[in-house]
Amino acid sequence: MKSLLLTLLCAAVLFGQESVSRIVKLKHVNPDSLFSVLGVLAGKQVRWQPDAKMRIIALNGPASSLDALEEAIHRLDVPQPVEKNVELTFHLLLGTAQAESSSVPPDLGGVATQLRSVFGFKSLRVLETSVLRGREGRPMEANGLTPAVSKLAETAPYGITLKSVAVTAGEKGATIRLDGLRFSARIPVGTPSAIQFQPVGISTDLDVREGQKVVVGKASIDGASQSIFLVVTAKVVD
Repeated sequence: MKSLLLTLLCAAVLFGQESVSRIVKLKHVNPDSLFSVLGVLAGKQVRWQPDAKMRIIALNGPASSLDALEEAIHRLDVPQPVEKNVELTFHLLLGTAQAESSSVPPDLGGVATQLRSVFGFKSLRVLETSVLRGREGRPMEANGLTPAVSKLAETAPYGITLKSVAVTAGEKGATIRLDGLRFSARIPVGTPSAIQFQPVGISTDLDVREGQKVVVGKASIDGASQSIFLVVTAKVVD
């Protein structure tokens, strides 16, 4: 507080008798967050000093300038939007050209039918399901191991990362934007005596309507005989 009063006193000396001092109390935003804005709006005749602990901004300068600056501060001091929580469910589906026993839950039946029709795979099964829950505007990450992808009795390590998630309301429900979505995995290939790990990945940005199942992309394994599909659903949660 002493440093704040000293700043005001020095400012009063610099600007002479026409300078006045004023303290603006903030209700919603951190005073420090307005620092760069004040630097533009205040000009050379006004000095200011924010105090985040007391949630105030001290001003000194001509009264007319302070009136305009204080009005601008009050316009910026508004409640900030509440960040929403988002739940993302990722399914890793393995499609193969050989006829095998398929294992796809009923809620993914439509997606499986579409993938068989487009890519001609004779069987599809769910390798892994991963659920991420986080707050919009924040990064998200999940890592894990899938069951054996090929005839090799080896698991495949995988990772799913997101730079940020944003929610937009609409007439047909919320739309969740996924920025910087990346799926990566290391698939065991070769023979039991000479196992190698083939890196595969999918990177994209996309919008997902709440409750909608979206095929994010496809990563091929061993040419065209096998592929991994990444399917995502998203919803806003309390």
